[in-house]
Amino acid sequence: MSYLNDLGIVCSLGLNKVQALGSLIHNPHQEYLSPWQQSVDGEKIFLCGQVAVTEDELSELGNFRQELRSKNNQLAMLAYEQIKHKFESLVQDIEQTRIAVIIGTSTSGIKESELAKATFVNESRWPEEHRYAVQEMCSPAHFIAQLSGAKGPVYSISTACSSSAKALASARALLNSDVADIVLCGGVDTLSHLPNNGFDSLESIAQHLCNPLSAERDGINIGEGAALFIMSKKESDITLCGVGETSDAYHISAPHPEGDGAFSAMHLALQDAKLSAIDIDYINLHGTGTPKNDEMECKAVAKLFGEDALCSSTKRFTGHTLGAAGAIEAGLLWLLLSEFNDANAIPINKSDFGVDPSIDGIAVSQGQTLTKLTHCLSNSFAFGGNNISVILGKVQ
Repeated sequence: MSYLNDLGIVCSLGLNKVQALGSLIHNPHQEYLSPWQQSVDGEKIFLCGQVAVTEDELSELGNFRQELRSKNNQLAMLAYEQIKHKFESLVQDIEQTRIAVIIGTSTSGIKESELAKATFVNESRWPEEHRYAVQEMCSPAHFIAQLSGAKGPVYSISTACSSSAKALASARALLNSDVADIVLCGGVDTLSHLPNNGFDSLESIAQHLCNPLSAERDGINIGEGAALFIMSKKESDITLCGVGETSDAYHISAPHPEGDGAFSAMHLALQDAKLSAIDIDYINLHGTGTPKNDEMECKAVAKLFGEDALCSSTKRFTGHTLGAAGAIEAGLLWLLLSEFNDANAIPINKSDFGVDPSIDGIAVSQGQTLTKLTHCLSNSFAFGGNNISVILGKVQ
């Protein structure tokens, strides 16, 4: 089995496990999305899930190569520091070549390149310290490998919104194929102008706060954050027990309207975990708050699970953290299944307008507590029909 021995997490909900779960479960009516950037035409302000940390509170990374010095890697370090003690205790007798790192990201260090470009536009020169390599997708994986001393397979995955969920799937594959004994896996992404303006050009950005599953939903809010797992075959309380991956390639950016790829991903995850639909207690929906995603995903969930599993989207709490979303939302499942959640509480589906009346056949969470919370599923559906569902389970 592939055990998730520990988790480091940082997002708009908080800077560690206790803060993130406390905000999600005990203080759900607070708003965690805030103004961040004005649009290109100046007509609106983007609302984003920003990590509440000042520049002074972030490590300067002065001991690292220039191309590894980015806000993205500073967030990755915040997550790594939370699991460092556990990681070091687990690798005492493991060769460095048997330690792997797999990280999902979409933006990497593009923020630093945006700042460098601004200097070029204003001063007709590139900053002396700028390195183009800072924005390479492999940067966060190499950074974490340097932090941890890992000398096994080290790489990043960049498949848009499914990136870091796929990092978990790939980590499990390395363990199962005996390529590695322990894997640091997860995802990290940072707020920058490129994704906000890009999604705005696709008319996918919400005019105000996103409203997943609501009839008034009109788009996403971008977020940032990091989640980093220790995965190994060393027994612990929570496992990655099921993975389902599909690629329906229906459209370059729109999902299949009937949710065929989403349905297949969830069904394959159940098969992989040797579970039935009735065994899933809670589903963290991809739930972006866009009209097409929520409609197709709810159709797929209704077809497979009916009203047996409670569902919600956590995007109103964290924003859509792009390449980090799969790991952050799997991290939230880890917290729900952990000893930190002794009441078996699950998140409310937060929106300003309730549930779209046209969405039926699923059970939408009201933030209740459950008598049993043993298996949870998380969906991540990316552009091009690149879909993945992961199931986390509590060891019985």
